[in-house]
Amino acid sequence: MLTNIRLLTEACKALNIHYEILHPSQNLVRFKIGQEDYYFTNYTTPFLSNSVGKLFKDKDYVYYVFKDRVNVPRSESFLSPYCPEKYSKYLHYKNIDAIVEEIQKNFLLPIIIKRNTGSAGNNVFLCQDIDQVKSSLDIIFNVNSKEYDYVAIAQEQIDILREYRVIIFKNEILLVYEKSIVDAIFTGNLSPLHWEGSKAIHITDSKIIAEINQFIAPMFEEMKIPYGGLDIAIDKNGQYWLIEINSHPNFEIFIRDNDENIIIDMFKKILKSYLKGYVG
Repeated sequence: MLTNIRLLTEACKALNIHYEILHPSQNLVRFKIGQEDYYFTNYTTPFLSNSVGKLFKDKDYVYYVFKDRVNVPRSESFLSPYCPEKYSKYLHYKNIDAIVEEIQKNFLLPIIIKRNTGSAGNNVFLCQDIDQVKSSLDIIFNVNSKEYDYVAIAQEQIDILREYRVIIFKNEILLVYEKSIVDAIFTGNLSPLHWEGSKAIHITDSKIIAEINQFIAPMFEEMKIPYGGLDIAIDKNGQYWLIEINSHPNFEIFIRDNDENIIIDMFKKILKSYLKGYVG
């Protein structure tokens, strides 16, 4: 049973919400409130619609939805020259050399090159020179790789001082933790919590939470965020940035470093909102 599913079922038990485990892996769970069924499938939750989940997974879409509301690193997306013929009408650059030339024209080095729909820091590269940009694109567009993506993102590098994961439910902050790399060792993955010795530090400081809340408030004017994990960074000048949104955040690393009851209580708060909305 995945950590997220286990913690969710503990929350259901605490609230006397009936649930059923529907698969031998124990990673398909149904719970019922009133006459309504809700399903948890691996890391997918019923807390947000499929369309919003797809939007949050797409870094390019997230950029265009929120770039006029909050600070988002300037980005440009590039379709793979090896994409299927049916997508060729969207293809503006016929080969990788043409993409590299466009990036060189519009961005300063160093630069981040990453796949559009990836997670956990896979195929995210900090490129110091044009040769590294080209090799990063070659890796992302490798159709024989399980990490293949047909869209790559070029993104300006932000000089990050600290990075936070912020869990949102119905436009409300439920949890903040820092992805701390203090005394950690870089092992090749740029995602902070994949560094050796990194820590997920639960943030309860009301000043930090208030600052983050003030920063993300304009996002809610653009769209209601039903659920998600916002990666929020603060740079060395004290400026906040939205890096990306995780549609189905995983809490395994968080409970490695913190009391798992924090997440159980968070799920209980979410489930209570479903109970409150049901008139029996």
